[in-house]
Amino acid sequence: MLKIFKFSLLFTLSLNLFANSINTDFMQKDFKITYEWLAEKPKSSAKDFFILQYLQDEELSYENAKKAYDMRNGRNALLDKAFKQKFNEKISPEDRFCYNASILELKSSDSRCIALGLASLKKASDLSKEDLAFFISKLDIYPTLKNNLILISSNDIYKKLINGSTDKFLEIFFEVSDSYRYKYLNQSINPTFLHKIAMHKDFEKFLRTVVYDKKLKNIQKSLDNLKTEKMLTTNLQFLLGINAVNNRKLESAKQFFQNSYDIALLRGDKDRAIFWLYLLSKNTLYLEELAKSFEANIYSLYAKELLNITPDNLVFKIDMQIKPSSYDIYNAFSWLEVTEDSKKSLDDAKMEKYSNLFTQKSMEPHLAFILERYNRFRNQYFITPYEDLLKNYGIYKKVLIYSIAKQESRFIPSSISFSSAMGIMQIMPFLSKDIASKLGDNYNIYDQFLPEKNIQYASFHLDSLIKQFDSNPLFIAYAYNGGAGYARSQLQKGLFKDKSEFEPFLSMEMISYNETREYGKKVLANFYIYNNYLNSENKISLSSIFQNLVWHH
Repeated sequence: MLKIFKFSLLFTLSLNLFANSINTDFMQKDFKITYEWLAEKPKSSAKDFFILQYLQDEELSYENAKKAYDMRNGRNALLDKAFKQKFNEKISPEDRFCYNASILELKSSDSRCIALGLASLKKASDLSKEDLAFFISKLDIYPTLKNNLILISSNDIYKKLINGSTDKFLEIFFEVSDSYRYKYLNQSINPTFLHKIAMHKDFEKFLRTVVYDKKLKNIQKSLDNLKTEKMLTTNLQFLLGINAVNNRKLESAKQFFQNSYDIALLRGDKDRAIFWLYLLSKNTLYLEELAKSFEANIYSLYAKELLNITPDNLVFKIDMQIKPSSYDIYNAFSWLEVTEDSKKSLDDAKMEKYSNLFTQKSMEPHLAFILERYNRFRNQYFITPYEDLLKNYGIYKKVLIYSIAKQESRFIPSSISFSSAMGIMQIMPFLSKDIASKLGDNYNIYDQFLPEKNIQYASFHLDSLIKQFDSNPLFIAYAYNGGAGYARSQLQKGLFKDKSEFEPFLSMEMISYNETREYGKKVLANFYIYNNYLNSENKISLSSIFQNLVWHH
């Protein structure tokens, strides 16, 4: 084993490090994106980010904008919106009137205007029977819309949908209003038709719509009939288990969680299923199995805490070679090459190449990323870079920033997400622009690749979230990822309110956005680890963290 592969929890290297020069072209003051510059870059979320900046050039021709837009990396909602806003024809005043017209105004309009105004079944499904009958009589030249209105106006729509195709059932289910869905579609689904829905490409969307809505209890209860559906994914099996817990069908829940465990490929998915099997059975054998996990998640860490086992695979510092390097930490495309290359097998020769490339303190995050892959995640890296930038923050803020930054970017300054979030703390451009205005800064979007600027802006944003969510790291994580409004709406559904036997774990699984739900759990695990590493005088237990996960508002 090469010497560089050895790591120590004690950092003994000198702090007199080589400075990393900024040589990335887009970090220069006179940089301007050109089509030629873009054309040389590989398709990626990073390229999409720069295409988005390119489209904002006021002097850009349609021809060049279209060529740049066509170089995007698959579907991208931000790019689609930017391109359409810049070049598509605007909606005519006549069509805009129809889209926004009241029911009374539509009644005196022609068929085309009615079709535009009622294109959304959400609006149409809240109409009276009389109004529906009137509009149906006007839509002969729009047969699809007419037939849908006939269907939602019928007295036995549920029977018709159940006896029809799953495509039509799901189309109507998704498009009608919530009140219509509660009144007419919240009924037990027979096993035969439920099986057909489970085989549909939109089943996951259907399942998430049902499970996260407490008012759809009748459908929720019928989902118990899916416990023999072996073809469902580990995540869907797990969600069905959570639904069964919510409906107090605990034996069915055990079966779903066992199914989820049996087919899971990822360690984290297995840990999650095992943990719930433990919660339902209180069998410590599940805890013992969970404690063997190499992944540092809330489930394995809690199991180790309950069994008085100290995690032995957490790495906080890396012994590095301190010498000049040609690597540019601000270049998003250089990092893209590294991530793609390291997805393939990382042998000793490749590891040596990277250990000789990432040789400065500023590159510790890059080396940690490679080492974690090289060791096949058997070691979990919780490094603490940018200590000079965080030295004036209080211990809570420092722990919170480390917890979020690790999850957001692994501390890589050049990280760009699919949604164009940037830098160590993955701040969205609209947010960084707003923060710059509040701070009175001259805004340059590329400054967000600089750790000092990105952390400063994130700290400013976190100050607001800390106040709104009572310094609770889990709730702050929800808000940081999904937005403060979304986080508050989820908490106000009644989550984290009581002390029942499955709390706070059941509430943690009832956050409706998959990304935000899993993000919160990961940040919470990071918070626990970083606090107990950096705050040795005030260590916390996961048990106490879980006990304090209560929403008081």
